[in-house]
Amino acid sequence: MKNIKSATKKPSTSILRQLLSYIIPGIAGLIFNSLYIVVDGIFVARMLGREPLAAVTVGVPVVEILLSLSMLVSVGAGVLISTKSGRGEHMKARGIFNISVRLLAIASVLIAVISLIFINPIARMLGATPDIMDLVVEYLSYFFAFSPAFMFSYAMCTWLRNDSQPRLAMTAQIVGALSNVFLDWYFMGPLKMGIGGAAVATGLGPLISIIIMLSHFMLKKGNLYLEKIKIDLKVVYEILLKGIPSFIMEFALGITTLCVNISIGIHMGALGFAAFGIVGYIALIVLSVFLGIAEGSQPLISFYHGANEKSNIRTILKISLCISSAIGIIAYLLLFKYPEIPVNIFADNDIGLVEAAATATIYYFPALFVSGVNILLASYMQSIGHWKESVVISLCRCLLLLLPLLIILPTLLGDNGIWISVPVAEILTLPIAYVLWRRRHII
Repeated sequence: MKNIKSATKKPSTSILRQLLSYIIPGIAGLIFNSLYIVVDGIFVARMLGREPLAAVTVGVPVVEILLSLSMLVSVGAGVLISTKSGRGEHMKARGIFNISVRLLAIASVLIAVISLIFINPIARMLGATPDIMDLVVEYLSYFFAFSPAFMFSYAMCTWLRNDSQPRLAMTAQIVGALSNVFLDWYFMGPLKMGIGGAAVATGLGPLISIIIMLSHFMLKKGNLYLEKIKIDLKVVYEILLKGIPSFIMEFALGITTLCVNISIGIHMGALGFAAFGIVGYIALIVLSVFLGIAEGSQPLISFYHGANEKSNIRTILKISLCISSAIGIIAYLLLFKYPEIPVNIFADNDIGLVEAAATATIYYFPALFVSGVNILLASYMQSIGHWKESVVISLCRCLLLLLPLLIILPTLLGDNGIWISVPVAEILTLPIAYVLWRRRHII
């Protein structure tokens, strides 16, 4: 954390440069991490057709839920690591890192084994209809087998950012994602492995990222490296407690997708799944930008919170909110004006799917900048230890407000009510987030 410490007494321009040095790799890393899923969608849609695309869409919540479980451990540990580093307690920070590595190893293997045993019930729970059930099971079977690598790939990026190595984390994610592009083409093209090939490619990409990052920890290039340590249950509890808000924020994407999938299964069917698949891929990219800003600013906010540098925390929050809001507004204006451009990347020569997805895009994204603000406020609360408020904000976005809207609006507005439910939930969450933030008067 030397590069953080050097800016504690510099003006806001230094804070801006420092923040950008973290959020740019954070955004790039998460976008390329999202490309694991998005590239699957592009190749599946163009090479295999509408039904396989619908099957991959049904499986998307699993990807987001696994990522949220990785965040539960890695970001929870990251908050503690940066806070301890801000206080100069480097040995304690390293101990927390080692405990989090072991905790994630145990959890990821258990998740993989249990998921493979109950693969069919999981597919049904995700909303798979009989016509695509076999495709969903095939895709998830391969994906669950590689799920420990997927979870560790993201976690290692988080630990690197908290060890002042955001660029290495970004590089590893970019290389892994680009490898996935080639492997998707190779497995589904020359090898003709079908939808299973897409899942295998998505599993191998994170393994490549892990290999790139592992040397930092094995060769002791920073403060965080692997060493023998006893598991302290109190530290485990603190890690999970601090990680709950990030878990909920990412879990929100999975729950949102799951809730919408269930509503689509009731009201629309395979065409709706395919259309939402395209909308979901676009949303994944844009929301990854917001999450990248939030996750990139987390080590800085936690460090300055530990160092009691409130003015720096205030500056970071203001800059992050401005950047996020600007990106959200510009992104929606472009999507509103040119919805067919991203849609046509997926829906190759399928006129019905293009029309359905373009319509869904217009209704689904008008509150993008509000989403960015909600995500940042939730992340900010987490970074300084107010995890309960963070959890409330995230739950309102993905479940407490969204679920009733998905029940009511499709009945009143038809199929478009499904797409409108998500932005309405974000808008209704914003005043709740603001009240929770103001009530604490934190900075």
